[in-house]
Amino acid sequence: MGLEFKRASDMEMEEIYELAGENRREATGSQSEDNRQKMIEAYEHSAKFDAYFVCLMDNSTLLGWVMIDKSIDYLTGDEIGWINDLFVKVPYRGKGYSTLLMEEALNEFRKNGYHDVRLNVYTHNEKAMKLYEKIGFKDVSKFMKITL
Repeated sequence: MGLEFKRASDMEMEEIYELAGENRREATGSQSEDNRQKMIEAYEHSAKFDAYFVCLMDNSTLLGWVMIDKSIDYLTGDEIGWINDLFVKVPYRGKGYSTLLMEEALNEFRKNGYHDVRLNVYTHNEKAMKLYEKIGFKDVSKFMKITL
């Protein structure tokens, strides 16, 4: 196996965009017909602010990716690292690749000078929450809603 990390090229971006709808459906639990378009819009918005994808490759096969982004802590005004997206393709799940991608993301943030990294995860996504907690992420707030 020739596992390596790399920044997404045009070829990987095509595949990431192709899987955008499935990715958004899994992450949010939304069954919306416009999931793919909404996810692509989010990717493109972040790209305007220099966000980028780090891909996990096995030779020329894309296994998964993580999006390296930034945000602002609304309490302090400090710029923070933001993990905007994490996805491992279905055939490659259960092999520890999400953990590898998260570790690489944290290395990217360190290299970019960040000391604080955050992410958002939907409560139905228990596997993701367990992964993030195992890596050391802690709850800092709770986003709640009511449907009227």
